[in-house]
Amino acid sequence: MSERKGGGPRGGSGKGGIGGGPGTVAGDLVPCWLCSHSVSPRALFCHNCGTVQPPRSIDPFTRLGLPIRFDLDPAGLERQFAGFRRTLAPERFESKGPREKSNARAQLDTFKHAYDTLRDPIRRARLLLDAAHGAGARQPLPADPELDALEGALADAGDTAELDRVANQAVRGTEQCIHDLASAFRAGDLDAAARIVDRLERLEALAGAARQRRPGLRGDAP
Repeated sequence: MSERKGGGPRGGSGKGGIGGGPGTVAGDLVPCWLCSHSVSPRALFCHNCGTVQPPRSIDPFTRLGLPIRFDLDPAGLERQFAGFRRTLAPERFESKGPREKSNARAQLDTFKHAYDTLRDPIRRARLLLDAAHGAGARQPLPADPELDALEGALADAGDTAELDRVANQAVRGTEQCIHDLASAFRAGDLDAAARIVDRLERLEALAGAARQRRPGLRGDAP
């Protein structure tokens, strides 16, 4: 992956995005902390003096130079993050002053947070839904008798065989939800996407609860 002094690995427009934050809109420029030259909010380095900049408030897609959509290529996401991680490796700033070292560490932390957000289907979907509907604007969870029954089966499981059956159902349901979620976003059906994310969260919580319960249960009945 090629790198550029002003913004790390190539990709994305470098403008605004879905979550520019207060005072940062598409196309805004900000002053370099050292020379006051105008730089893009997405720039890692000042185009004028070359100093590493502090991280600005931009969305994870824009930060990593990726398209703003649910369907992301995992390998492409990994490559983008790896490129920025190389650019901001601590050893590259050993000879710099405290401010640049601090900025480089902060930049790397924000890239790691963006990477962790986008590789998680639920967090990625919530990011897109919050951008479309407003953060925190969630509808009440719809009734889901199938999940209610699965949670009941988890509570009643008396041995690892029963527990594993519930956990396997949860895993299969999770895989189907991720497939359905991608289809809903491609179709632009955000209401369906929101319902699927709610179901996906419950399934992941159920699978996690099954893993926690397993050590305390007896083995398979003879």
